[in-house]
Amino acid sequence: GQGQPQRLCEIVSYLSFTSLLLVVATCSASTVPQNLRGGGGRMSAPVVVSPSAKHTATVIWLHGLGDNGSGWSDVAHQLNLPWVKFLLPNAPSRPVTINMGASMPAWADIKGLSPDAPEDEEGTMKTRKYIHDLIAEEGKNGIPADRIMVGGFSQGAAMACFAVLTHEARLAGCFVLSGYLAMRTKIAKLVTEQGRATPFFQAHGVQDPVVPFMFGQLSSNVIQSLGVNMNFKQYNMDHSSCMEELRDLKDFISSHLPDTPPPIPDDLDSLSAKELKQILKAHNIDSSDCFEKEDLIRKVQSCRK
Repeated sequence: GQGQPQRLCEIVSYLSFTSLLLVVATCSASTVPQNLRGGGGRMSAPVVVSPSAKHTATVIWLHGLGDNGSGWSDVAHQLNLPWVKFLLPNAPSRPVTINMGASMPAWADIKGLSPDAPEDEEGTMKTRKYIHDLIAEEGKNGIPADRIMVGGFSQGAAMACFAVLTHEARLAGCFVLSGYLAMRTKIAKLVTEQGRATPFFQAHGVQDPVVPFMFGQLSSNVIQSLGVNMNFKQYNMDHSSCMEELRDLKDFISSHLPDTPPPIPDDLDSLSAKELKQILKAHNIDSSDCFEKEDLIRKVQSCRK
């Protein structure tokens, strides 16, 4: 309708306006509780919260601006999902333009505040590749894409959104905590059919002074307009987290990454060797000693016992 262009302008304005709030408030130690924050630092390997039972699923969780992976490790433990491995990457330290060029852990630069200010496309694309590489590495280790979920908090949530919506495979899900949508002006052209098919959970505090609640709603509307199944929930909190939100997040993860791997098809003879190997990977079973298709079938059959 005629109101659509104005609506899009409002979305762009909120995205640009909240960039300043994001930098100012994220740098304030009082904004996020200590148990949900971490310090700055150089790029390092992801923090890993290992599963306490058989590893059948992985969650990749990106932190916010100025934080690091360890800032959410306690929460990952508290969710108590024994079959899930949590990968908590660390953003590299880089100059942030509107922070007077000072360096801090950031997934991408924030270049300006005006409604038409450009996003750091190069930084965002590099972060997207990094996330996609993490997903691919999990695949090599036996966890298929539909057993992997990606999410994050604040700027990390923005990167997670973009990476999931543009991924070549359908993932188990994406969660957006107090976040927003990156690459807002280009996502409609870059989104994949597999990205559209991935379920989303978005949580936002009605008292958020960093990424205003209305901005979260507008971002959610844009994502839904792409044809995504979005579950948006609001909470009585600021730019932080709360037990109610974490309970809902746990329910979302559990429902889309259940403890039991996907069922094994009845007609194994009709499957290719590659498909049989993927089933074994999903069940964390080594197939390197299988030289014939019959060997793979016997191993897959053993998964049913």
